Amino acid sequence: MKFFSLLIVPAVVIALGCQSAAQPAKDSKPPAKPKAGNEKPAVVEGKYHKVNFKQLSSYAYEVPDDPISDPKTKALMEKNQIPEAIKKLDKQDVAITGFMLPLRVEDGKITEFLILRDQNACCNGMVPKINEWIHTKMPKGKGVKPMMDVMITFYGKLKVGEVFENGYLIGLYEMDGEKLSDPLTAPSPLKPGESPKPAN
Repeated sequence: MKFFSLLIVPAVVIALGCQSAAQPAKDSKPPAKPKAGNEKPAVVEGKYHKVNFKQLSSYAYEVPDDPISDPKTKALMEKNQIPEAIKKLDKQDVAITGFMLPLRVEDGKITEFLILRDQNACCNGMVPKINEWIHTKMPKGKGVKPMMDVMITFYGKLKVGEVFENGYLIGLYEMDGEKLSDPLTAPSPLKPGESPKPAN
């Protein structure tokens, strides 16, 4: 996937540089995990509705390697469908739990990042499905501290729909970030052969 491959190299460099700055919560008990399902998103805080990656990645979406101008790409895009239940989340204020992969740093704060369903993308170099990440930007002057390898709840306005750059499909989800929770879990060393657990 061209877009993710281009992002992952600088993102890993940023992550390594920020690792020492991350301050995971200590001796804190993670809250109970929300129930997964396709039910109507529940209000979790004020205007925000809870969604999860189980919902957002619940459908197959084949990503074309060629630009949208290619007839084969056009035919493939006509077959791809984002479910109506997911489309209804467009422009909604949501809260979603996942992992941060920094993309841009300004004055020591993260201003642009990916919200990932799991850590395999940065830990094992695995490319997630196109509906398993959200490209997020924070408002100007409101960057956040880097928090890698811990689950975080992200709050903001979700955008649902195909995103193109230079004729190529680069994503399905974007978010105008507003705020982050404190880490929900403290990182723990993985056993040999063990993969990080994904967010729901």
